[in-house]
Amino acid sequence: MAWQRALGESDLPVGGYRRVDLGGRPILLARLSDGWFAVHDTCLHRGASLAAGDLPLEGDEVVCHLHFWRFHVRDGACAQVPSLRLACYPVKVERGGVHVDV
Repeated sequence: MAWQRALGESDLPVGGYRRVDLGGRPILLARLSDGWFAVHDTCLHRGASLAAGDLPLEGDEVVCHLHFWRFHVRDGACAQVPSLRLACYPVKVERGGVHVDV
């Protein structure tokens, strides 16, 4: 895996999320009040981009716009089927940039 710059720290407000493509992977990058989190940006139910629907984060959950499956951005766990998990990626902030290890 390799650290890649995803965006600037000020490019995403607390409570926001955005899709970034890094290392050939679609990544959903979320900023919560206690830090940054990165998960694979593809719903495990129907394969839709979780960021495409632009629904607000609900706590630490992103909601798929197709069938409203919920995923925790902290650990990738699916609220409907807890045994399903999105891939998670380490995140660090350095010199004003947000970096993801993909």
